[in-house]
Amino acid sequence: MTDALTDNAAREFLVPDLGEGLVEATVVEWLVAPGDSVTVNQPLCSLETAKAEVEIPSPFAGVVLERRGEPGETLLVGTLLTLIDTAPAGDAGSEDGAHLPGTEPGPVLVGYGTDRGTAARGRSVRRRPAPRRPEPTVTDTGRPRAKPPVRQLARALGVDLASLGRGSGPAGIITRADVHAAADSLATGAAKGPGTEPAAHTLPVRGIRARAAERMAMSRREIPDAHCSVTADFSRLLALRDGLRAGSGAEQATPFALLLRLLTLTLRDHPRLNASFVEEGPAVRTYDAIHLGIGTATPRGLVVPVVRDAHTMSTAALTEETARLAAEAREGTLGPGELTGSTFTVSNFGALGLDEGVPVINHPEAAILGVGSIRPRPYVLGKDALVVRPTAKLTCAFDHRVCDGAEAAAFLTALRDLVESPETVLLRI
Repeated sequence: MTDALTDNAAREFLVPDLGEGLVEATVVEWLVAPGDSVTVNQPLCSLETAKAEVEIPSPFAGVVLERRGEPGETLLVGTLLTLIDTAPAGDAGSEDGAHLPGTEPGPVLVGYGTDRGTAARGRSVRRRPAPRRPEPTVTDTGRPRAKPPVRQLARALGVDLASLGRGSGPAGIITRADVHAAADSLATGAAKGPGTEPAAHTLPVRGIRARAAERMAMSRREIPDAHCSVTADFSRLLALRDGLRAGSGAEQATPFALLLRLLTLTLRDHPRLNASFVEEGPAVRTYDAIHLGIGTATPRGLVVPVVRDAHTMSTAALTEETARLAAEAREGTLGPGELTGSTFTVSNFGALGLDEGVPVINHPEAAILGVGSIRPRPYVLGKDALVVRPTAKLTCAFDHRVCDGAEAAAFLTALRDLVESPETVLLRI
């Protein structure tokens, strides 16, 4: 009996498991069309989950017969993504059992790892006689050339890349400047003409933005939050930063990294802030480890990369790790595991130029710290001396089921005391 693969070698490639319990992914864009020839590891499409956007490489070499899901459509993990004909050209009807591309031990793919038996869990199927392969459409063959970060920027600004034509970059690639110019043109056109209806654009909320919206709504719906604030004098912390840079210590130490180091020390003395509320019981769960979530603004929306075991890190290590996470978050290259598991979150809205604000608790955590901008401001020293000092507002929003105002105030006061006398601890550890 002739093997089905010898006659009709169509192989299914399923929506991959992208990890961390994710059960669905949204199609961002297709990079191939039915009738296109593909090679092993050639990108087929971009998928966006609640954690990240990734390009999905092909596990097989062959010709694309079918693809599922239009851009913006959500697919469940394990459902069909593409159907690829892996029969060698001209050998579809041969009976010699020729080796088929794509049946060799598979490459490492997102969510799969290496499968020594088959490539990426694709499975062979007996298919009907292949219909005539459609010619690629103009949209498929004329897909605008732009790098993934530029595509993300265009989606955020509501710019249709297909309307831009040839870009100003090398070989006509579309650049960030092209996208910004198109966005400015749209805004200018919408503002023209008195009495005209303003232009309106409906932007889909999906992936990271949808997940953030869900968690924020859940936080407001389930957590009875309260907040308190203090103003801290950062003079001595900045002086310590300058001393570290001038000496042999953490040359790249930043005020934010120094603050994070002091925060971990404060949380160890106030464990109810590094906790969560458990409905069953009910009970309060505190954590020995401190995994700091760092709210980071990116072109795709707010993400919260996690500094794991921050309580074990030196100032230099915290500086390096927060810089790495922030850079990769903006590039969209963080793995799902780096975006989950925080026990306490910090929102540095001072980096956005804001003096103060009340952050939303990152559900299911018990508290979050908001850090305003460090600026020279009038400051009362002692009883009646008015001086100019670099100060910042520190705001703690907390779950009132987990801790009361006195505990939150004690935590925030202790943190302010360390900020105003940082050398008492940072020079000894």
